[in-house]
Amino acid sequence: MDITVTITTVNRADHLAAGLQALAEQDFPKSDFEIIVADNGSIDHTKEVCDKFAAQFENFTFIYDARPGQLIGWHRALEIAQGDITCFIDDDVCPEPSWLSGIHEAYQNPEVGLATGPIKLEFDTPPPDWLNHLTLGDPGAQTLPAFGLLDCGNEVREIPGNFVWGSNFTVRKSCLEEVHGFHPGAMSSQLLKFCGDAEIHVGRSVEALGYEVLYHPQASVRHHISSNRVTLEAIKAKFITAGHARSFQTLRQMGGPYELPGEEEFRQIALRYFRDPEQAPAELFQIIEDGLTEGIATHLQSFAEDMAFRDWVLHDNYLDLDKCYVHPELLKDNTNTNEADWRSGQ
Repeated sequence: MDITVTITTVNRADHLAAGLQALAEQDFPKSDFEIIVADNGSIDHTKEVCDKFAAQFENFTFIYDARPGQLIGWHRALEIAQGDITCFIDDDVCPEPSWLSGIHEAYQNPEVGLATGPIKLEFDTPPPDWLNHLTLGDPGAQTLPAFGLLDCGNEVREIPGNFVWGSNFTVRKSCLEEVHGFHPGAMSSQLLKFCGDAEIHVGRSVEALGYEVLYHPQASVRHHISSNRVTLEAIKAKFITAGHARSFQTLRQMGGPYELPGEEEFRQIALRYFRDPEQAPAELFQIIEDGLTEGIATHLQSFAEDMAFRDWVLHDNYLDLDKCYVHPELLKDNTNTNEADWRSGQ
């Protein structure tokens, strides 16, 4: 087995079906890759979708584990992954037909530890004009970090490890295991404080080991963006989550509490997300600054007040899910809920 493709999903059966159909249309031998769908507690028709598509693949596995968080699906899948190359995509992503061929070609160089490709955004409705203020660079060298747009041109090239994002994330299995897997990722809305730096940790850590990080234009995906994700309310939720992730990373780097940034420092952090901050709507800038401030402040407060939360943030190895999933809030029954995460705007 050359490649394992993992899709973590919860209550997005129709989007999942579109992604599985795209994987069934790959120009890559079906015998050389496997699909793992990791269901994070769906109460919709996700299982029926998987049962339908299983027959279209030579190697298909369905996992169900309702413990909250993307980390569960990532690491449950990693335990059984047969591929030397492990790929992780979101349930609202459709790979282009050349995706697996591009990934396979990228890893022919044994020095490559991580690879990705273009991430194109597909909006339900025309996106608001203010989104342009958050789009950095120009076509061929362009990103929109808030939604994961990635365009590094039409040539194979090396890129920084922190540009390998979750909607199009691929890594050598041996490298992923060497850096002790992912850090906590997306969580349902009531558990957002448990978010961490997720795949960004892996990207930086694998690059720090000396491996090359490759962008391959054929390894392209389309990422669906629903209309409720491009509201100002959803943007604030996104940046609250970004604040949690930033605080998580800082706490691990420091090994303990740090001083809450001041107003000017928060402003400087927010400025980095804008193409031209002086031209951006004041309301948008304030929402992002407020989201980051709230996220970092509440995360730091939880760390100070909750010993079990401190253990979660500073856990040494998230690969052992049973040992890290001990916080009471993470152990509540998650099977009969339809709680959204920040992507829903709720």
